Amino acid sequence: MQSTAPVPPDPGGHAPRRWLVPACVLSTVAVLVPVLWVTGGFAETPREPAKASGQAVDLGLFSVVVRDARVGRAAADFGTGRQRFLIVRLRVLNQGKETVSLGIGGLTDGIAARTRTGKWVKPDQMEGIAGGAKTATTQPGLPVEASAMWKMGPADAPRQFVVGLRRWEYGHGFTDSSFRWQVDLEDGSFAGRLTLPVAAPARPSVTPRPSVTPRPTRSATPRTRPRITPKPTGRR
Repeated sequence: MQSTAPVPPDPGGHAPRRWLVPACVLSTVAVLVPVLWVTGGFAETPREPAKASGQAVDLGLFSVVVRDARVGRAAADFGTGRQRFLIVRLRVLNQGKETVSLGIGGLTDGIAARTRTGKWVKPDQMEGIAGGAKTATTQPGLPVEASAMWKMGPADAPRQFVVGLRRWEYGHGFTDSSFRWQVDLEDGSFAGRLTLPVAAPARPSVTPRPSVTPRPTRSATPRTRPRITPKPTGRR
């Protein structure tokens, strides 16, 4: 029989022995799967890459450097007085060609913090300083020192704070054909995720009072009147 001749059918009516290779593969997978499960080989890849504080994160419309997180008090919106916040300090650079707000519709939409239940929430308010003056917007090419703030209760004292930075895309929406920068608030992925240690609030310094030297007490000894010597008269 030539080597190129077709394989004759099994005279016993059995199917060709084609299951040997799949059986070997299945046996290998059966051994490999538990190992991968233990070592995390099939674990889901995080959708947001971890970043370090002080490192610039490119968000498309913005370049953001997350500095640190701390607990502090600040004036709340709508004149409700000073409240307790968890404050994340940022350095923001507008990489677009137009002025963009720091608040709703702007930078605030691209920043979120993860709660204990795993939900991501936007900052309650945002403040910025550019050129030594307060600002609520970002100008193209002008760095802004911003503070993203989340309200806290009187007893909240987290040791870590997880912040996610969303990426902005330049395109048009479903209902209009004009191109603009947009961020998808429903997308659970982030351009960067940072786990920040939370610094404790600084205690107000107490200036020591100067020591007071006690005054000497007056003596209780009664004063004695001096004797009055009579003046001599002119008579002898």
